[in-house]
Amino acid sequence: AFFRDLPHTDFTGYTALDGTTVVAGILVDGQPTKSVTAGMTADIVLQASPFYAESGGQVSDTGELTFHDFRASVLDVTKKDSVWFHSVLVHQGELATGGQVHTSVDVNRRRQIRANHTATHILHKILRDQLGSHVAQRGSLVAPERLRFDFSHGESIPAATLKVIERVANDAVAAALVVDIAEKPINEARELGAMMLFGEKYGDVVRVVSVGGEYSREFCGGTHVANTSEI
Repeated sequence: AFFRDLPHTDFTGYTALDGTTVVAGILVDGQPTKSVTAGMTADIVLQASPFYAESGGQVSDTGELTFHDFRASVLDVTKKDSVWFHSVLVHQGELATGGQVHTSVDVNRRRQIRANHTATHILHKILRDQLGSHVAQRGSLVAPERLRFDFSHGESIPAATLKVIERVANDAVAAALVVDIAEKPINEARELGAMMLFGEKYGDVVRVVSVGGEYSREFCGGTHVANTSEI
């Protein structure tokens, strides 16, 4: 019943990295509770959140929740049925359901994640160009310190080809390509030639991330740089 009563979280993190919102629910050890105090760990549900919840290979944001004398670290964010669960460690003060709280994402960490996610799209495009259109993403990790891109290919890649891939990727970064993000009906996005990713579920309206116009175009719910030079 508790889960049914929770509102869908309004994700504000595409355009904002902080904000003030209302606490919609608190879970301690999986059980609903009215409040949390210093020293406790909890999962907090907010009406609105700028924190990216782990999905699509991209790790979650971290940061802080504060209000007057209350302070907690946000260590992880997961989502279930459009509800964001913020795993927190409370450092001081008390926070109660229905109370207000200020949200702030770790900006530098988000900046690094964003750069690595756009870099993943560039790498996907170059691998298809260099190795063939059979290359398809089979998984990925987009973290602040690195990216990992899993793909299907029938043989190991020669060292000389890896050098070409690296050079072309660095050229794309240096070319300062504009990254454009738009929400479009799925049929229109398909007609534009946007890449759909293996195993992902898509709704009627999709988010299309275009790097350098037609250079790379993918359906993607992740966060990205505004220009490849930021990478």
